[in-house]
Amino acid sequence: MDFRPDPGLDAFRQEVRHFLKERLPADLRVTPTFSRSKPQAVSRWQKILHAHGWGAPYWSQAHGGTGWTMQQILVFDEESVAAGAPTLDGMMHKLLGPVLNAFATPEQKAAHLPAFFNGERLWCQGFSEPGSGSDLASLRTRAELKHDEQGDHYIVNGQKIWTSHGHESDWIFLLVRTDASARKQAGITFLLADMKTPGITVRPIRSIDDAHHLNETFLDNVRVPVANRVGEEGQGWAITKFLLNNEHATTADLPMLKHYLRQLHELAETPCMGGVCLRERPEFALKLARLEAEVTAVGMFVQRVAALEMAHSPLAHPMGSMLKVRATELQQRITEAHVEALGDHGAVAYPHPAESAGDAPGSATCEPLPLQGLARGLANEMFFRRASTIYGGTSEVQRSIIAKLLFGL
Repeated sequence: MDFRPDPGLDAFRQEVRHFLKERLPADLRVTPTFSRSKPQAVSRWQKILHAHGWGAPYWSQAHGGTGWTMQQILVFDEESVAAGAPTLDGMMHKLLGPVLNAFATPEQKAAHLPAFFNGERLWCQGFSEPGSGSDLASLRTRAELKHDEQGDHYIVNGQKIWTSHGHESDWIFLLVRTDASARKQAGITFLLADMKTPGITVRPIRSIDDAHHLNETFLDNVRVPVANRVGEEGQGWAITKFLLNNEHATTADLPMLKHYLRQLHELAETPCMGGVCLRERPEFALKLARLEAEVTAVGMFVQRVAALEMAHSPLAHPMGSMLKVRATELQQRITEAHVEALGDHGAVAYPHPAESAGDAPGSATCEPLPLQGLARGLANEMFFRRASTIYGGTSEVQRSIIAKLLFGL
């Protein structure tokens, strides 16, 4: 494919920068992080984007989106991260939204898309279960079809885990087993449920980065109307494969990779032992150059996978798996380089600016130290990125997909 930049891309970048400068409120600017911003910030920023006509930057014009090219999308994401814009609801923008556009009924779109565009509804994902993570098709959450005077509905019982932002989401999209007698992929159905439905309980999980963005979700006789089923009963696995193809490019997280690289350059210019900058040390300069080359390569890879998906190429799936492996392993190495570059300061998990004093133990009493401004949050990011090669399908699973689809192994 042609990787030469669009001649109009510089003008588009300036347009995005001007918009962010003029329309991004100062109180919404945040330190870039992997995690979704607080609900109020997400909702406010979504409304501002929608009023400007940019409410769905990743979607085609036919679905109410901007219709931007992949290069324009990457510019928008990169400039948003650099400006400190709140992170959007990626669950809807990049995962559920494309599913609704492709599989939902007109009534379902009317019920959910306006609330999304207006920033009135945030979503979480109910896929993984205890014992059913990488082998997602082995999920055990059951949904039984019932008929009564209130209409057709499913009664859902089971447990989901690693529910990102489940404690601050309004709705959940989840996979359930509706036919225990069918082969495991064939008996799965895709449902949408209001998180306020009686029987849904969310309990927090604090992760290794000491943040609360993960949860376990319990479903006890939860009533879900049949009208909230996306696609046909038993079509859930086909819909999930469609969704996971979109997730591969999302987990690559190219804008954050570029942000990490900028942070590493900043550390490289900071005088350390003996007043010598890290950039002047040959071994560090070599590591920085290699990481920069790899970030550039991942950027080209993202565009290639997107082009394959737009062309409905069968190569999109295995190449998406390759992208997921390369990008997430790079996330781990570049955040490790941050902590190593901090030297002695890398041994301290300075609280992330996005975490309040109540959420981050010690954040209210941490004494100012040299390099603390640069160090804040770097260890948290490094800890969190230990999970990058697990969520969205482990690296082992991705390599199995590559071996099967590309080499027939």
